[in-house]
Amino acid sequence: MRVQPVQWTFENIDNLNNENELSHLADFLSKKRFDLLINIPMRNGGARRVSSFMTHGYRTRRLAIDYSIPLITDVKCTKLLVEAIRLIGKAPPMKTHTDCMSSRNILKLPGFIDAHVHVREPGATHKEDYASCSAAALAGGVTLILAMPNTNPAIVDEEAFLQVKKLAKEGARCDYALFVGASSDNASTICELANDAAGLKMYLNETFTTLRLNDLNVWNKHLNSWPKRAPLCVHAEGQTTAAIVLLASFINRPIHICHVARKEEILIIKAAKEKGMKITCEVCPHHLFLSSSDVPKLGVKKSQMLVSPEDQQALWDNLHVIDCFATDHAPHTVEEKLSENPPPGFPGLETILPLLLNAVNEGRLTLEDVINKFHKNPRKIFSLPEQFNTYVEVDMDEEWVIPDAMPYSKAKWTPFAGKKIKGAVHRVVLRGEVAYVDGKILVQPGFGKNVREWERRHFASSHSASLNELRPSSALERAVSPLPNSLMERFDYDADGPTNEMFSRLLSADNKVHFAGDAPERNLISPIPPLRVRTESYTLHEKQKAKGDSGFLSAPTIQAEVHQHFPHGLTGKHILSVDMFTKEQLNYIFNLAQTFRMYVSKDRPLDHVLKGKLMASIFYEVSTRTCCSFSAAMQRLGGRVIYMNESTSSAQKGETLEDSIATLAGYADVVVLRHPSPGSVLKASQHCRKPVLNAGDGVGEHPSQALLDVFTIREEIGTVNGLVITLVGDLKNGRTVHSLARLLTLYNVHLRYVSPANLKMPNNITKFVAGKGIHQQEFDTLEEVLPDTDVLYVTRIQRERFESQEEYDKACGHFVVTPQLMTRAKRRMVVMHPLPRVFEISPEFDSDPRAAYFRQTECGMYVRMALLAMVLGKC
Repeated sequence: MRVQPVQWTFENIDNLNNENELSHLADFLSKKRFDLLINIPMRNGGARRVSSFMTHGYRTRRLAIDYSIPLITDVKCTKLLVEAIRLIGKAPPMKTHTDCMSSRNILKLPGFIDAHVHVREPGATHKEDYASCSAAALAGGVTLILAMPNTNPAIVDEEAFLQVKKLAKEGARCDYALFVGASSDNASTICELANDAAGLKMYLNETFTTLRLNDLNVWNKHLNSWPKRAPLCVHAEGQTTAAIVLLASFINRPIHICHVARKEEILIIKAAKEKGMKITCEVCPHHLFLSSSDVPKLGVKKSQMLVSPEDQQALWDNLHVIDCFATDHAPHTVEEKLSENPPPGFPGLETILPLLLNAVNEGRLTLEDVINKFHKNPRKIFSLPEQFNTYVEVDMDEEWVIPDAMPYSKAKWTPFAGKKIKGAVHRVVLRGEVAYVDGKILVQPGFGKNVREWERRHFASSHSASLNELRPSSALERAVSPLPNSLMERFDYDADGPTNEMFSRLLSADNKVHFAGDAPERNLISPIPPLRVRTESYTLHEKQKAKGDSGFLSAPTIQAEVHQHFPHGLTGKHILSVDMFTKEQLNYIFNLAQTFRMYVSKDRPLDHVLKGKLMASIFYEVSTRTCCSFSAAMQRLGGRVIYMNESTSSAQKGETLEDSIATLAGYADVVVLRHPSPGSVLKASQHCRKPVLNAGDGVGEHPSQALLDVFTIREEIGTVNGLVITLVGDLKNGRTVHSLARLLTLYNVHLRYVSPANLKMPNNITKFVAGKGIHQQEFDTLEEVLPDTDVLYVTRIQRERFESQEEYDKACGHFVVTPQLMTRAKRRMVVMHPLPRVFEISPEFDSDPRAAYFRQTECGMYVRMALLAMVLGKC
C-alpha cells in the first residue's frame, strides 16, 4: 500500500498565492473531498474536550461529523481497517450512512456528596479556603460539601456561624452546608442553629481542634438536647466508639460515626446495626487505599491516621456495613507534614472519585457501591435536597498517574502521588452550569449555594418554622446499610438532559455510553432519555408503558385532562422580553431544546407533543429564519400553522394590529408576532387571550433569538461563563444584540462593542448591563478585540433603518470578517451572525470551523420547539 506523507495546515493561515499549494485541510473537509478520515486523538488531546478547548484534531473530527465524512478515531479499528485493505487489495466499500461510534467509555453519574470536609476558613487560609476547596471538590466530581466546624474561631455559636456562612457564600464554587460544633458549654444554645446547620459535630478523641469533649456528662447533654431529626456526627475512635454507641442507644439517639478506620470500630458498628441500633458510618479513601505499610514512601515523620493492613482489610471485608464514602479532606502544607510533629489529615477531594473508579475497574467496588455510598446515602443521612440538573461525566478507561500535587487544593501534595489510576473526571455540571471540564474550573467563587437555605425557601416562609417542617425525616433514624441492592432506589437520570452537542452524540444509541443506574453491565448502551410530555390525558411515558408487544397503544382509560404543573412557570405566559427569564428557566429551556435535538437527530417521533394545537404566524416584516424556524418547530411537534402578513391581510384595508391579533387568537392556541414598531408586541399582547411570542418588534427586542444565541454558545463552547463576547455592527438598531446583551447579564461575561460611531449600543442597554455588574468596553476596530474574543457576534448594517441610501453607505464596509482578518483571532472561538448577512462576513470564511452561524440557525428551531412546548403546557 502506497502512503504519501503530506505536511498539511489545518487552515490557510498565511495568505498563500501559490497555485500549486495544497488547499488547507478545513477546505478539503468542507468540500467532502475525502472518502474516509482517520484521526487518532492523542492522550489528553481534543477527543474529550468541548469546543472551547479544541485542538486541531478535535476540529478536524468535528468537521468530518458535520459534513458526514466517515470517521475512525480508534487505533485498534484503524489497524483492523488497514489490515483488511491489505488483505482485499483494494479500498473497501463504505457505508456512509452508518453513525459515528466512539470507543471511549463515558458514564454519566450523579453529583457526589462529601459529608466530611475541613475548609480551614477562617483561621488557616494558607492551607485552604472556600474558593480553593470548592474548586478541588468540583475537580474531583463532588458537587456538594459539608464543612466541619473546627475552624478558628470554631463554629460553636451563632456569631461564628454567621461569619463562616458569609465567607462560604462569597467563596464557594460548589454547593455546601455548614456543621456546628459541640463544646463543653453550648449544649443548651447550639440547638437553635439546628434548622440552618448540616448537623452537629462532637469530637470525642484527640484531633486537630480545641473542641474535644472529655466529660461524659457533656456528651449526654448534647445527645439529649440536639433534635433527633437533625444529623449528629461523632469523631470517635477505638473504645470511644463503643462508649458513644452504647450511650446513644440508651436514649434511642441516631448518630453518624465519622472516618471509621480500625477493625474494632467497624465490628462494633456492625454489631450495633445487627441489634437494630440507629447507627450510620463513613470511611475515607486514605483508609481504604493506604495503610501504615505505605508510610515510608509518603515521607511523613509518623503514621498518624493510617491504620494497619489488618484494619484496612477489615474495612473491605465489611464494606456492606459502611454507609458513606467521605474524604475527611484535611489539608496541611508540605512543610507542616514534614515537620517533627505533623498535624493529622490528608487532602482528598481531587482524588477520591478517581480512586473509587479505579477500584471499580479493579473489581473491588461496583458502580452501584459508588453511587449508593457517595451520593444516595449521604443525601438520605443528612436530609439533603436534590441538586437538580447536576451530574458528573467520567471516563472509565482513561489511564493516568496521580501527580505530586493536585492543581486546586492549596495543600500542594497528596499521599497518593505516583499511583496509577484508571478512571477520570471529565465534566461536572452543577445546576445546569458546566462547572468543570477536563482540568479547568469554569465557575467563579460565589456560584455555590447553601443547600439548607434552599430548604428554608422551599418548605417555610418564616424563621419560626420547626425543624420537622423544614426537613424530611432523617435517614439517621434508621441504619442505611446494609441494604439489598434491589431496594436501592435508582438515580433519576431523566431529571436533566445533556447540555452540549458532544454529549448529545455520546448519548446516541450507537455509542458506548450509558448511565450507571440503567444496567449492571458496563458494555450496554443507553437509550435516549424518555421525553416527559403532558398529553391530553396522560404522559408520553405512560403511553409508552401502555404499548403492547405489537408496539401499538392499548386503549387507555378516558379521563379528563389534569392540569400539569411544570416548574419553569412559563405555561400560558407571553414571551415578550428577555428580562422575564431567570437562570433556572434558561436551563430548563436549553435542556428541553437539547432533548428535542437528540430526538430529531435520531428520527424519533415528536408529533404527539403539540398534536391538535394551532400556531398563528403573523409577520408585518419579512423574515426567513424566524418565520420558518417557528413554523418548522410547531410542525415537528405535531402542531399546525396558519399564516398572516401585512401585504395579503386586512391590514391593507386599515385593520388595526389589535383587531387582527384578537381575531387570530380565536383561531389559534399561540401567536407568534413580528412588527416593525418597538413596543407593538407588548401592546398586542394586551388584546390577546392566548400566549404571544415576540418574534421581533422593530429596534426593540427579539427574545427567542437571544435564547438561541446563548444556546448556541453553550453548544459550541460548553459554557457561557467567563467568556469575552464581542458584538459587532449596527448595535443601535439591532434588536438581536439588544436582547442578547440583556440576557447575558445572567452570566459572568465580558462584553465588547465594535460599531460605527453613529450606531453605538443605546444608553439604556449599556446602563442596564452595567447595573448587573457586567464589564463592558467599546472599541473602534476589530483588530483590537479579536485576540481575546471567545465569541464574535456579527450583525448587518440594516438598510431598512436608514432614511437615505447615502447614510446607509457611510455606515457600511467598516467591519468585514475575512479569513485573513481571522488569523488574528483565537483558534478556539466561534463566529456567530443572526443572518441575513450582506457583506459583513466573507463567504470564503464559511468553511472555517469557527463559523457557527449556520449551526446557529439550526439551534433556533430546537429552542423554539422548547418554547412552544413549554408555553402550551406540554413540557
